[in-house]
Amino acid sequence: MLPVQQKPESPRKRRGARLFAIWAIALAVIILDEVITRLLRPLHIPGLGIFSFITFLASLLLIALTLYGFAVFVRWTLRKLFWRVGRRLFLSYVLIGMLPFFLFAILLLTVGYLICGVMTHAALRGERLAGLGQLETAAFEYSLTGKRPDGVTKSTEIYDTNNASGAKLPPWLKSTTFSGMVWRDSRGLLVASRQSARDGAEPRTIVFVEPLDSEWTEQLQDKSGMTVRMTVEGANKSRKNGLRVNSGEHSFDIDDDDNGGLKDLLFNSIGRKVIWADVTSLTDWNSGATIDGHHELFTLIVNPFPNLFHFYFGAQADDYVRGLLQFMAVVICLLLVFYALAVLFAAVLIFSITRAVNRIEKGTKAVERGDFTYRIAMKPHNQLGEMANSFDRMTESIATLLVNVAENERLQSEIEIAASIQRNLLPKEGPQFRGVSFSAHFEPTASIGGDYYDVFNIDKTRLAVAIGDVSGHGLSTGLVMAMVKAAITTLVEEGAEETALFHRLNDLVFRSTERRAFMTLAFTIFDLEKGTIRHTNAGHLYPYLLREGQKPRGIEVPSLPLGVRSTISTHTAEVDLQEGDAIVYLSDGIVEAQDEQGEPFGFDHLEALLSQSADRSPSTIRDQILEAVARHCGTRPADDDRTVMILRFDNFHHGYAQKAVAVPVLEEVTA
Repeated sequence: MLPVQQKPESPRKRRGARLFAIWAIALAVIILDEVITRLLRPLHIPGLGIFSFITFLASLLLIALTLYGFAVFVRWTLRKLFWRVGRRLFLSYVLIGMLPFFLFAILLLTVGYLICGVMTHAALRGERLAGLGQLETAAFEYSLTGKRPDGVTKSTEIYDTNNASGAKLPPWLKSTTFSGMVWRDSRGLLVASRQSARDGAEPRTIVFVEPLDSEWTEQLQDKSGMTVRMTVEGANKSRKNGLRVNSGEHSFDIDDDDNGGLKDLLFNSIGRKVIWADVTSLTDWNSGATIDGHHELFTLIVNPFPNLFHFYFGAQADDYVRGLLQFMAVVICLLLVFYALAVLFAAVLIFSITRAVNRIEKGTKAVERGDFTYRIAMKPHNQLGEMANSFDRMTESIATLLVNVAENERLQSEIEIAASIQRNLLPKEGPQFRGVSFSAHFEPTASIGGDYYDVFNIDKTRLAVAIGDVSGHGLSTGLVMAMVKAAITTLVEEGAEETALFHRLNDLVFRSTERRAFMTLAFTIFDLEKGTIRHTNAGHLYPYLLREGQKPRGIEVPSLPLGVRSTISTHTAEVDLQEGDAIVYLSDGIVEAQDEQGEPFGFDHLEALLSQSADRSPSTIRDQILEAVARHCGTRPADDDRTVMILRFDNFHHGYAQKAVAVPVLEEVTA
């Protein structure tokens, strides 16, 4: 079980408390100001305006905080209401599933209303054309009989060029046959003109003019059921009541009676009748010109819906409407059945999703408490079931991971202890001889490295050094290194010669490691009294002898590493030792260090660096080698352990191993 971290108090709660305190203070200021103002107003004390200003500011603050609080409350309420996934799904279903029906219904009603409006407009124009047709028939009858026809209204005007009435006609109307709507004295007219040819004389012109007045509109309403109100531009501006309509750059004022009949008509017709409008350009009475945008007639149409069917379908309109309504009722019932099935299916889906989410929520809360044994145990019939199974596998993996982490922490602790022991196995002091300086650097790639070096003070005139490299990395190499360290120390203390020492170490490594494991080892004895160097090697890099005035020279002694075979054949090289000589020992991690392109550091680079070194002190040579390797590698990490060990001999003929005298210690041992 993992400890549950306590959540700190939310800053929103603290901010809410502060805002509520400010709101309460503003309310208290308003109440206090009201009380103080009522008490001091009868005393007529000057300067009470400052209280009104303070009250104004407090009122603004109070209103702002109240609106903010209301918004926060609404947001909190919505979160509480729709916190559950089921409620959110239900709301989503309502918005996605039902809203399109309402929008589609609105669209259908809008399209239907537009169609009815266009049909109403066509019906009005049809009535106008029918009226013009009646005038043309009346004109023809008048030309035959010379009497006023019975079918025309009382307001119909008759003009005949055979009598004095023809003089009132404009010239263009006397000389043409015309049928249309005309503008005269800010009024709309239906005009039908007919010409009759006469032998040897000008044609006779008969013109019937019917004003579009209240009598015409009443006759239209009785005939078609449509209620219309007409006006022309610039008319009736003196009336206060009425309706003003703007059409482009023109405005039309429709008269209303004193009882407000027009407004009542429009208000009562909403939803029950078609309300439409028509703007028609009129021909000028005087000039006969028709110019769009000038002399327009505006007609407001109010038409009951049944009139449309009667107008277009005649006497059978009721049967047609009845059949249409029955068909729509059947379609609506079928749609409701399908919709009910969809609602039932959606409810099942919502229930299954909500149940799965609730189970997953319980699982997450159990994990939050640190209980990784909780299992949801749902069948993977859908994505949520697969998610639940993934959750179960995740908790199982986390539980296993926690066990592995604990085990890894234990192993890491043991490895750190082993690494500390390995560091302690490395020598803490250099050779105990005057005139001999020493420096070393050890850098493992892992917690435990496979490189090894050591220093032995054999007697008063001889010292020995050893450097080796165990193949591989990790704990096993550290164990082999520790074993070889103990064995070399024991053999050196027993006074074993080089050949016997290497034979016994080879047998130890061969028997104690896997067949593919081996170890390189270089062992050197420096005789300060005789001034000689005896170097024995088992597959390790040759050490470099640095001598004043000469190039770096490797002390080459070829041989196989330890542990490759059951027996080993070693050779010992003896070189003279002079004052000022320095010996450089390296592990293969130095020369094999690669840059970012995979190019190794190499022996040529190393030898050039050693030959250019003016200062041959061990610490300087060590630092130069390490800095050069670091520059070469750049950001690439080390692939192998890196070990450098350097000895320098100055005035060694006069040095003796004396424990009472201060001896040089290792300048750097890096673990």
